[in-house]
Amino acid sequence: DMRGGKHKERFGRMIDAAAVKIAKTVRPEYRRPVIGSDLPIAERVERTLSELTMEEKIGMLGGIDSMGIRGVERLGLPMVWCSDASSGVRCFGPGTAFPALMGMAASWNVDLMEVVGRTVGAECRAIGVSVLLGPGVNICRVPTCGRNFEYMGEDPYLSGRMVVPYIRGVQSQGVAATVKHFACNNSDYDRHRMNAVIDERTLREIYLPAFEAAVRDGGVCCVMSSYNPVNGTYASENHRLLNGILKGEWGFKGFVMSDWNSVYGSKGALKGGLDLEMPSGVYMNRERILPLLADRSVSRGEVDDKIRRMLGVFFETGTSGRETIDGTAEVRGPVQREIALRAACESIVLLENRGVLPLDRDSVRRIALVGKNAIQTPTGGGGSSYMRVDDPENIYDEMVKACGDATEVRWFEDRKGRFAAADREWIASADAVIACVGFDHILESEGYDRSWALPERQDRLVRTVSALNPKTVVLLTAGGDVETSSWSGGIGALLHTFYLGCRAGSAVAAVLFGDVNPSGRLPFSMAESWRDHPAVSSYVRIPDRTNRRLIEGPRSRRHTKDVPAERLEMMRRETWQVPYREGIFFGYRHFDTGTVEPAYPFGFGLSYTSFSFSSVSLSAEGITAGAGVGVKVTVQNTGSRRGAEVVQVYVGDDESSVARPIKELKGFAKVTLDPGEERTVEIGIDARGFSFYHPDKGGWTVEPGVFTVYVATSARDIAWTGKLTVGEPR
Repeated sequence: DMRGGKHKERFGRMIDAAAVKIAKTVRPEYRRPVIGSDLPIAERVERTLSELTMEEKIGMLGGIDSMGIRGVERLGLPMVWCSDASSGVRCFGPGTAFPALMGMAASWNVDLMEVVGRTVGAECRAIGVSVLLGPGVNICRVPTCGRNFEYMGEDPYLSGRMVVPYIRGVQSQGVAATVKHFACNNSDYDRHRMNAVIDERTLREIYLPAFEAAVRDGGVCCVMSSYNPVNGTYASENHRLLNGILKGEWGFKGFVMSDWNSVYGSKGALKGGLDLEMPSGVYMNRERILPLLADRSVSRGEVDDKIRRMLGVFFETGTSGRETIDGTAEVRGPVQREIALRAACESIVLLENRGVLPLDRDSVRRIALVGKNAIQTPTGGGGSSYMRVDDPENIYDEMVKACGDATEVRWFEDRKGRFAAADREWIASADAVIACVGFDHILESEGYDRSWALPERQDRLVRTVSALNPKTVVLLTAGGDVETSSWSGGIGALLHTFYLGCRAGSAVAAVLFGDVNPSGRLPFSMAESWRDHPAVSSYVRIPDRTNRRLIEGPRSRRHTKDVPAERLEMMRRETWQVPYREGIFFGYRHFDTGTVEPAYPFGFGLSYTSFSFSSVSLSAEGITAGAGVGVKVTVQNTGSRRGAEVVQVYVGDDESSVARPIKELKGFAKVTLDPGEERTVEIGIDARGFSFYHPDKGGWTVEPGVFTVYVATSARDIAWTGKLTVGEPR
């Protein structure tokens, strides 16, 4: 069964069919103005709330028709449609498939993220979607998490900086974005039952900052809770996370929805801070809620707060009072496809180049392609973000187009890494070999975790062709870190291509031939060995093993209704513990403090040109605690091609009362330069950049002392260091 292969196939088909099934349910229709539409939003919300009956309010607390939120026709409140997300809008018909978020995070381009977000938001309006169920910002704690490709890497600062412009772009179009999955959904292996056991400091410093940025800086309208328990309480009813931190400390004004089928009780969810149960009201319905109101276990005010939050979002985004579909917006047009191509090109990370790339059209006459991904090029990972692409580009076809008539391009089918004698001879004599390996939307998907090693003996395939021809270029399709040390020694070049969306073939061809200079940088660390990732010590031994119960959780053992309370409580106790023993020390924070070298460090990526830094300076030699500082650096393109460099700024506390990483990313800027051109950039470090979370004080703390500021091109490639003194606060 290939460690649950039939269950993975079944799950992939089910998720894909779900999107197709609802594709024709949205209809454009005029929305008459809601009550008091000429009033300020806050007053309109209260007027509407006062007109709703308790039955109508309860009806709005549970979803309908898979992706719908009930309206109230008599008050002019329309039904609101949601759609799966992040790589594009995938429900209610085909949309533009952009690169997976992990790939776009590898661009380190905040402006590009806003452009993509704005484009996705416009496509939502074109097909009648008002709530986008993304983006995701869960931290990549383990490299094999099945949804890593939906997230933005291992670093909370990078994730926070990249998610904010995406949210702003989406919401600029009158569409509510939904940041997910709150919180600590760092593995999809048995996600309904894995209890994340995590200390307060680790939670605050690593796993919450990107969500905080989405709320405070991005103004995100919706938050989706995760499947798993956090410190013993399911996220969908976690009072401390939802009411205490999210709505209380951060002042979140929007509404919290559950992930699909991730609610496990009525009273806990109602009291714990959940506002909307999706995809239907299994626990948030009149039969369960009315008795709780009657015995005062739940107050009417608590129900009103949930409806108030939902109405506020719908009025703020303009969802009420407009047609469902914006007939002026376009889906999958040439502009959208061009943006998708730009995003795909900037997502690609060049990890190795031993003089093979870029390919020279004037001298390359025979190119051999191997690996099924050359013909069936994956556009995205699997699950609820997977998008059907009606006109996909594969790498083989686009390489043929890019080469022209003067170059012969052949694809060779292998049998578990073996080739016929004639094929071996052609491959050996080729001017370049392109090995397209990695995963696809079945092998890497929501619902289960994937393998650490390349699947289907593709490691043997790479070793075979690189032994035949050292001019082998490996294109790696995956959502994150993959084992490379057993096969990368003899290759000529290696590019991490993630999942590049509908323009994957064109982007790859453009980078291979140097029409585009690769500028991606890793948003995670790549390890030599599985055991070099410290989090795996409290993780499962075989990550890609799965079955129906592991994928579906309690749903595979019960009907969705009429669950006796005692049985429910017993099922909820059937959890297993995942201690985050490594604390804040994982990824580059771990590699920096240990003796283990990464295969490729966080922030790393090569280029076809070269850069230099000069005139680096701090805006001050000393600041008071609570203040920030600027870092100024002049970047010059010293090579012969136009290209982009990512200037990375890290901060380390030279002496601290608590264990802190050697350094942490606290600023970056992407700079595109022509050959010989130079530009000076200034990167700000705010007060949080010098802080750590102090559990005893219940807040962020800056200890006076000396800090080291690093200017770098990766977590391991340091170009400059400077000292900064932080004094007592005034």
